[in-house]
Amino acid sequence: MSTRYKNGSHYENHQRAAELHERAAHVHLAAAEAHEKQDHQTGQELSRRALEHSEQAYQHTQQVHRDAVKENATGDFGHDDIATLAYALWQARGCPAGSPEEDWDHAVRKLRGRREGLA
Repeated sequence: MSTRYKNGSHYENHQRAAELHERAAHVHLAAAEAHEKQDHQTGQELSRRALEHSEQAYQHTQQVHRDAVKENATGDFGHDDIATLAYALWQARGCPAGSPEEDWDHAVRKLRGRREGLA
């Protein structure tokens, strides 16, 4: 696996995992077609290759997930953080009736600003 994908954005990593899954699905389909033609040796080989691609896709997906969890644990914020700040912002505005999305969006912007200020 190239370092571009290992150190790429979440979007690139998900794209790479999707490519590997798609390749595995294609090989599985080719193996099934070969098996229907009674070409067992080719079908077995294609099935073996498909299994390898599936394993690569699985490993890549697991690594992307671990990286995302690690990143979120050290520099991101979660739902509870947003909810707590949004509630505080709502109270600071005098608890008005209306759109809670306004406070939620404001809280997200503030937390992102804090995170970017630390980076």
